Amino acid sequence: MEQGTALIDRVKARLARAFWFTLALIFLIESWLWDNVKEWLRALEKALGLERLEAWLEGLVSRLSPQMTLALFAVPMIGVLPLKVAALAILAHGHFLTGVVFIFAVKALTLGVEAFLFDICRDKLLEMQWFGRFYSLVLDVRAWASMLVKPYKARLAELGRALRAYAEGVIGKDGGDFSRRIARLRELARPRRET
Repeated sequence: MEQGTALIDRVKARLARAFWFTLALIFLIESWLWDNVKEWLRALEKALGLERLEAWLEGLVSRLSPQMTLALFAVPMIGVLPLKVAALAILAHGHFLTGVVFIFAVKALTLGVEAFLFDICRDKLLEMQWFGRFYSLVLDVRAWASMLVKPYKARLAELGRALRAYAEGVIGKDGGDFSRRIARLRELARPRRET
């Protein structure tokens, strides 16, 4: 009986660790998207010549109350609901891969737009005490998630270095013999011109 209880306790502990690790990983992926998609949108904004949009939004936010700024900040989340419903419809019609890709694309776009808007709205939103506490909590959770995932990232980096070293051992640092062999095969595969 004790062995069964000990086994159940070990399984529970492993499941709890797996749950928290998965939650931390999802949070960090969202944070990564938040940080990077925003920059991609800024690059798109510059490429399309829409730099005035940011200045216009900053002017608009400066005239809004913190509560109205929060409403402006929430617009993209509400605006993508029809796209999320469309993604679920795609999934329901059996197009799993297309639906999943669509969901991730909508999620990435939403996070990017939210991050872009947050940079503009942050000061006004932080005027609300409850939002400041929530923002502080999110930063604490991000730090916790980073600490939880850090050992696994280190192991992956070590594995990457080992794989790179192995590949260099097989291929050579600059490709050496392997590159020459590939070039020779390409040369042999090219059709010969009659001169």
